[in-house]
Amino acid sequence: MTTRIRIFQTGIGRSLLFIPLIFALLRGCSEPEQTYVTVVFDVEDYISPVADSVDEIPKWLAETMTEVGVTGTFFVIGEKARSLEARGRQDVIAAMAAHDIGSHTNYGSIHPTVTEILEYADWDQGVMAMLENESAGFEELERIFGVPVRSLARHGGSYGPQLVYALGQMGKSYVYSPIGLPGKNVVWFCNTLNFHGDYGAFDDSYYRDDLFEPVFDSLKKNFQSDIEGLDMISFFACHPTKVRAEQFWDFNFYEGANPGPDSLKPPALRPAESMKTARKNFRRLMQWLKDQEGIEITTISDLMDRFSYQPGSISKDDLKSIAERISSERQVVYDDVYSPAEVFTALAGSLNEYSEQGKLPGKTQRTSPLGPMMMPLQNPEFSSLTYDQVMELAALALDSVRNRGYLPSALSSGEGLLGTGSLLHLFSTVFLDINGKKLREHYEVIPFDPYPKEQEKEIISEVLSCKDWIVHRTDLDMSHLADMTRMQLWTLKPAHENR
Repeated sequence: MTTRIRIFQTGIGRSLLFIPLIFALLRGCSEPEQTYVTVVFDVEDYISPVADSVDEIPKWLAETMTEVGVTGTFFVIGEKARSLEARGRQDVIAAMAAHDIGSHTNYGSIHPTVTEILEYADWDQGVMAMLENESAGFEELERIFGVPVRSLARHGGSYGPQLVYALGQMGKSYVYSPIGLPGKNVVWFCNTLNFHGDYGAFDDSYYRDDLFEPVFDSLKKNFQSDIEGLDMISFFACHPTKVRAEQFWDFNFYEGANPGPDSLKPPALRPAESMKTARKNFRRLMQWLKDQEGIEITTISDLMDRFSYQPGSISKDDLKSIAERISSERQVVYDDVYSPAEVFTALAGSLNEYSEQGKLPGKTQRTSPLGPMMMPLQNPEFSSLTYDQVMELAALALDSVRNRGYLPSALSSGEGLLGTGSLLHLFSTVFLDINGKKLREHYEVIPFDPYPKEQEKEIISEVLSCKDWIVHRTDLDMSHLADMTRMQLWTLKPAHENR
């Protein structure tokens, strides 16, 4: 179950909002020549009995797309895939497998959800739990569908940065991510390719012309302007179950309820004859989308290949440019190519090489650590350091990253502690002085943001809204996951197409 903001019609869906376009309005961005469009589905309902024919819907959705000549990505809950297999629905499985298959989490709305598992988990505990649960889900999906499964889409309010990182470790991507940048719905976060947000609201309209036509008309009027300047959108075609069902199947699990399999109740259904109208309207929508100019319809797996590029190194000139921004803006900044964590590590590495070799390197290998595991100090415990002390801290920082794989939350100079942001500013200042041949004996240490703040408000608002997913316990505490997300904003950067 996923809810989303209705981009092209008035009204808001269920309690959790996805906001795919908000970042594009925040500042000017270079516009791509075209927008990639992925047609996506969340395939979930394993509760409705065979007689209700809900399993037929993803089949004819997939077959219609094949007939029209467009492709899409079907995100399937592990429980749904196992249900289709147990019911002998190889025809449904084959129809979807002709397109792209992704995971919609292994267990969906069964408690504890992903977020409930990660609610108070530390980083390593959370990553291990996600690797265990979701790798099993990927293996099941690949066995059942017989195709590679390369992505996982957020199911409702199921989120945690440990999940995102675990997906990257498995070579997978994360879809409907709350993490994005202005005009960039494809980003790197936690060293994992993330696809931000989604677009569309057709769940409850296909089956009746009088409901479908206003939504379709609004889409036709607004689509091109809505997607202008965006790298990609996930065009949400529907939850197949909601084409027929009047309510979501997982009402059984609302507000933390966890009934046994024998106690699950199927959702109420729309008239069976209305599915003819639904099929007709879905076909019209897919044909219209295919005919649009300035877009390329593709799949999430294809976009993973297209946006896999990352440079192998950071040049001295690029590092100088970023260091100048950090120094002048006095904040952790986002670069178009490198994450703040990569910049931090490159600065420390450059200073360390200067200390050993007597010159700054022309380029530094790109290293992509995670953000700190504890909230960095904002206010340093002292006000200045000698040049030699700064170089010692650079060596300590580099060792910390190499040995632990994440940025230090604080380092000690012997005078006291200073946090990650203050270190970034200090390394930037000394790097610029070395490059300009104007070294000082002492360097000021200033208070500095503990993590990048530029997009924090928008991102954390989406993260906190995961609490409001109606499946979740009413007392779910998102504060820990919000802070862990803030610290991993050090890893955020745009993704770029292969060069």
